[in-house]
Amino acid sequence: MDKQESERLEFIRNFICKKKAVTIGDFFLHMHFCERTLRRDINELRGITSYTHRGKFITLPNIPIFDKNGIWFYKDIGFAKFRNSLDLIVSIINSSRKGITKEEIEDILKINISKQIQILLSQNRLHRVKLGAKYCYLPEELAKDKKRQIQVLDSDIEEYYDKKVKLTDLIAVLKVVLVEYKIDMNKLKKLIKKYSLDVPIKKVEQLLLRYDLCSKKKP
Repeated sequence: MDKQESERLEFIRNFICKKKAVTIGDFFLHMHFCERTLRRDINELRGITSYTHRGKFITLPNIPIFDKNGIWFYKDIGFAKFRNSLDLIVSIINSSRKGITKEEIEDILKINISKQIQILLSQNRLHRVKLGAKYCYLPEELAKDKKRQIQVLDSDIEEYYDKKVKLTDLIAVLKVVLVEYKIDMNKLKKLIKKYSLDVPIKKVEQLLLRYDLCSKKKP
């Protein structure tokens, strides 16, 4: 590295450190060399590009103090310790305990992520379930564990579906199960005993008779 290049890098470093976040245009007010050289020098200094403002702003690795999501804001300019906004979104989702909605991610990032979501879906990098009118994006670990997924999302699922499901439809589903698997009262008693279910047999008999669930006629 020659003296001129060393002095140029030092100027760029000091300039960015003083302002915290700068644009390429800011340099041209103080320096007189081509944009290609400037970008090469910024790469040499491992400059970080903002994920907001269309990547217009630049800072240096020693300036940001990233939060738990790997994000740092200077005024309204957002920077991340990740390579790009796609990796950042995936990291936020994987850091969530029970999943997170698109709107919640946008509230964290302060940008619209519709385009990024579509790209990530096309790359098969997202796992999601639909709760009501919205999608919940699941951390990879939760997406792989179906049993835990149901446990974690149970309250959210019930809150939505309790308003949608009719008692008569639930009873019809139960009747289908009983008829299709040819389960009579004796078999049902054995199953209740086998799995130590805390359900009084008389109560079960009452429900079966009330809703005609013992009938072999399919609903």
